[in-house]
Amino acid sequence: MKWGVLAILLAWVHTGWTQNTIGLPRIINYTQEQLLGGNQTWDIRQDSTGRMFFANNEGLLSFDGNYWKVFPLPNKTILRSINLDDRGRIYAGGQGEIGYFEPDATGNLRYHSLLSYLPANQRVFADIWDIEILGPAVFFRAFDRIMEWNNGQMQVYPPRSEWVSLKKTGNRLLAQDAQNGLMEWRQQQWQPLKRSEILIGKTLNGLVQTGRDSILLLTLRDGAFLLSGDSLQAYAAIPPGFFASDLIAATALNEEEFVVATSSHGCVVLNAKGQVIQQISRKEGLQNNNSITVFLDRDRNLWAGLVSGISFIAYNSAIKYIHPNTENELAGFGARIFGNRLYLASPDGVYQVPLDPGLPDLSFSRGEFSLIRNSGGQVWRIDEVNQQLLMAHNYGTYLLDADKAVQLAPEPAWLFVPLSPVQPAEEILVGNYTGLKKLRYQNGQFSNAGNLKGLYESLRFLTIDHENRIWASHPYRGIYQIILGADGQSYEARLYTEKDGLPSSLGNHVFKVRNRVIFATEKGAYEFDAASGRFVPSSFLQPALGNIELRYLQEDGAGNIWFVSGKKLGIVEWNRGDSAKPGITYFPELTGHILSGFEQVYPYNANNVFIASEKGLIHMNPGKYRKNRLSLTVSLGGIRAMGGKDSIVYGGYGQPVASSLPSSFNAFHFEFSSPAYGLAGIIEYSYQLVGFDNNWSNWSTKTEKDYTNLTHGQYTFRVKARNNLGQESTPVSYSFTVLPPWYLSVYAYLLYLALLGCGIYLLVRWQRHKLLQQRLKYEEKQRQLEILHQLEIEQSEKAIIQLHNEKLAAEVRYKNKELADTSLHLVERTDALAKVKEELQKLYKSSDGNMGLKKALQMVSDMEKNHESWDRFAARFDEINNDFLKKIRERYPVLTSNDLKLCAYLQLNMSSKEIAQLLNISLRGVEIGRYRLRKKLQLPTEKSITDFLNEISQVE
Repeated sequence: MKWGVLAILLAWVHTGWTQNTIGLPRIINYTQEQLLGGNQTWDIRQDSTGRMFFANNEGLLSFDGNYWKVFPLPNKTILRSINLDDRGRIYAGGQGEIGYFEPDATGNLRYHSLLSYLPANQRVFADIWDIEILGPAVFFRAFDRIMEWNNGQMQVYPPRSEWVSLKKTGNRLLAQDAQNGLMEWRQQQWQPLKRSEILIGKTLNGLVQTGRDSILLLTLRDGAFLLSGDSLQAYAAIPPGFFASDLIAATALNEEEFVVATSSHGCVVLNAKGQVIQQISRKEGLQNNNSITVFLDRDRNLWAGLVSGISFIAYNSAIKYIHPNTENELAGFGARIFGNRLYLASPDGVYQVPLDPGLPDLSFSRGEFSLIRNSGGQVWRIDEVNQQLLMAHNYGTYLLDADKAVQLAPEPAWLFVPLSPVQPAEEILVGNYTGLKKLRYQNGQFSNAGNLKGLYESLRFLTIDHENRIWASHPYRGIYQIILGADGQSYEARLYTEKDGLPSSLGNHVFKVRNRVIFATEKGAYEFDAASGRFVPSSFLQPALGNIELRYLQEDGAGNIWFVSGKKLGIVEWNRGDSAKPGITYFPELTGHILSGFEQVYPYNANNVFIASEKGLIHMNPGKYRKNRLSLTVSLGGIRAMGGKDSIVYGGYGQPVASSLPSSFNAFHFEFSSPAYGLAGIIEYSYQLVGFDNNWSNWSTKTEKDYTNLTHGQYTFRVKARNNLGQESTPVSYSFTVLPPWYLSVYAYLLYLALLGCGIYLLVRWQRHKLLQQRLKYEEKQRQLEILHQLEIEQSEKAIIQLHNEKLAAEVRYKNKELADTSLHLVERTDALAKVKEELQKLYKSSDGNMGLKKALQMVSDMEKNHESWDRFAARFDEINNDFLKKIRERYPVLTSNDLKLCAYLQLNMSSKEIAQLLNISLRGVEIGRYRLRKKLQLPTEKSITDFLNEISQVE
């Protein structure tokens, strides 16, 4: 009997483990290469800013949502455990090492070892497996000791045999001794709990709070125990062998649920009753099933430290993924909930799974999809018509139930549109590959009413307006307006294209929302204006959506409009407090994941929206989506200055402190991020460098910014984040100063000022000296001018004198000329007298002594002897020539009268011939007279007698 109950229990356990929730969270796997660290991650923590820290084989890893960093221990050993205190210290324990990381003044993490605080004989130990913080005390657990660091002092607590675990839950710190059982830290000592011996031989790996005074203790292989106050007892809901593999770690999700990390089945979410809520393993997308640790972050999402890599599990996300066939990733073409079952259309047929109607979020329904019999092949759509399910299939039209699909018509179908708004509708219009057909509904049964004669065209989009006009769209033709014939078996179609007001004949789709027929086009939403017979922009949707490309529209129960633009999904909501101005929300997490070309949104209710996807279905809980959007934060991940060499001015940890940098650093690299880990690639950032940028930058998903060629000055870099709901974070900032170069520094300016003062002083002195020189030069010039003036006066006087002298000389020359002429005249007269005398003598001789002739001869002789003419000549000559004869007579008294005459004639520049005539001597006699005169004057041979006479003439 005992073994039978155990077998039934184990069968129930394994059955519980085989069924998972239909909706699975998004999992982001970070490989060892991405981590920059080692393969195993042992412990996980999160600081107050949201940054994640991991104890890894290579040391401490940090992750801010964009950038991974690694900080090894001093001895390069494995880091086994970490914990954070309120001051931002990251306590670390590894092989033979304990200490803490703390940001320095530049925001870089620095390691501080605590080994030196241990007694010398206590500094050798193995791994530190747990670190817990209780008040100001930090506890480090190795197998052979627990060390308490408190107020700068280190205390060591040895075990009775071996310390197996150390866990803190709430305000209680519990430790397990292999031989002494469970103990609690009370009154500064370890005290055993009652009945703690039941844990002897069992390894305690997880403690989770399940109530105000209750703690669930999870063991490695031996099930669970419940600690209520000081009472310890086995917990029947989780017996030994409950887990299919070893339980390694556990963490509480809330008071009712917790998650455990297992060695071969990944992470498992359970409630306090021992019911498996969800399993997350390799099958669900985890990198591997060997999970070493699991951690719940502040957004209530999970992080799993694995044997190889780290995985982020968006457990609290409002978006889940539904895969009907885990072995074959099928696209989901649509969904429908009917009879508490979810039906999923796929290329492989219709899959169905039972739902738990008591769950607000149906993605947490547990079950396995099954393929409905006879539905195999491409299914395009599932519609509920007359409270029954119709399936549009590549092989025809089918009626669906939970067990099988029954063919109603062999022609392939796209969709079903009842011709009457009153249910049940007797006639249903079917759009198929070759036009239209009808189904007839009578007595609760559908039947094939045959194809309608008319347009031979694939009609995948159909709707009926309030005037019972049928509209169909073809993405490559345009818009058709269809009029059914009176016989009900034919129709006419009119084609509308861009000439009728459509932006284009391509890319048009027709839908019915808010009881309006809306045409989704490449240029926004359009409606048909019956009065003009043309298509016009929709007065209903165009103001909200503008001219964006629209491919799909769907109204939900609240009247909101879901739409697809390109590959983006969004919603237009009128319930944001201002109905005149609807709000638009995009869901960038789903960009690129929706089924392009076959978009479909099935808004079942406010908490359950199913979206056709390239991989199964996407489930969204819109209410939870908005609720989960906590206030955004943004942080600076690092700042690097670049100049002659790179320098990290802020490492990203702690509060940034303003810094001053030399002028050589004129380029800066900023890294920033928001710790919204499930929204990677969705958060947008805007930044501004105050002092350089005039305005904030445009929003973008870039997480870094470079500035180059910054001049000296003060700058403040600011950055803020924004999510897709329009919520913005508070900006963070970092101020820094680029110092001016030495030649622009304060000291340089003081030097320049001093040099300027000296320069001005020297300039003034130089100017004064220059003015003095100019004045002296001016005075000198004035003196020179005066001298020149005086010289000019003197020159004028000299000129006058010279003119006067020249005049006198001219007069002298003239008079000398007269004298010369007179002398020549005398010579001529003497010659004449000589000739007269000669003639008279001839007459006298021929007249035999005529007394008259004799008397005449006597008179002529007397005239020749008369010296009166010479005396007059000498007086006149001295008068003209500055007493020349008088001076030479006084200087040379030995000179005879003939000598003086010779001197006077030479002074008059007379030729030797003229002198010979005047002196009545021969030319030879003149030369002899000149010779004698030179002797008497004692002239040297080299001096001319004429020059000598001129000198005597000029002597005053």
